[in-house]
Amino acid sequence: MIYAHMSFREPTADDAKMILDWRTADHVAPYMLTTVDYDLDKQRAWIERSNARDDYHHRLILIHGRPVGYTSITIVDMEHRVGEIGIYMGERGVSGDLTMYNFVPTLNHAFYALRLNKLVNHIVDWNPRVIKVQKYNGYRQIGVEEGKIIKDGVAHNLHVFEQTAQEWAQFRRKYPDTRDWDGVARP
Repeated sequence: MIYAHMSFREPTADDAKMILDWRTADHVAPYMLTTVDYDLDKQRAWIERSNARDDYHHRLILIHGRPVGYTSITIVDMEHRVGEIGIYMGERGVSGDLTMYNFVPTLNHAFYALRLNKLVNHIVDWNPRVIKVQKYNGYRQIGVEEGKIIKDGVAHNLHVFEQTAQEWAQFRRKYPDTRDWDGVARP
């Protein structure tokens, strides 16, 4: 199984070019909410700032030790322990199984290592595959903010999903992998 070969590591400034190449690639950039300039110095500085933040956690997704994607958890409300995740596959041709199973260690990390109470994710309507993946991984759709995002002069709907720690504890039983980003098996 592919998730048995999956691991994670924190990005460093040395990863800036790879991450920037992924972030600006034609198979990733159109699905992102923001547009990023191709500037390695800015990317290095962003990685260093991100690594120093208490409210932002990120990792490279590795298969057999090779970086293939990126995942992050942003704590948007420290007092109530609410976060949001983001994930993308930077390398083309990565197994479809990985795109489904990479959420499991990220959710385990969010709810067990970071002790979040809830995740709330916002997915733009131009990404129907990720909307399906949200439901596949136990999120509930709680609404749609119509015309919320403007990209290239066009208004798009923003789909809002949430999942509580208790819901994840029940839902994750369908997955055999209980590890978080650090490889720790979570009960």
